Amino acid sequence: MIRSHLRHLRHALDERSITIRAAVTFSALLSLPVFGSGVRTLGQSLGLGRLVLPLLVLAHVPAVVAIIAVWSIGCDVCRGESA
Repeated sequence: MIRSHLRHLRHALDERSITIRAAVTFSALLSLPVFGSGVRTLGQSLGLGRLVLPLLVLAHVPAVVAIIAVWSIGCDVCRGESA
């Protein structure tokens, strides 16, 4: 199921222009500290203790999106150079 979501995300990003992919990468990277701080604050206020770790893992989903977008941009750049 995760692979199908990643495949869908990759194909959705591949169909966009390089400018849009760069904007997706930039916004995803900017959201990382916001999500991380939000999860830590929520965990402290609710006293979740060690249960914060799974939430922190979910908070890093934008990093995966950024990696896929950078990979997609890199593939286009390499294809353009070889043509």
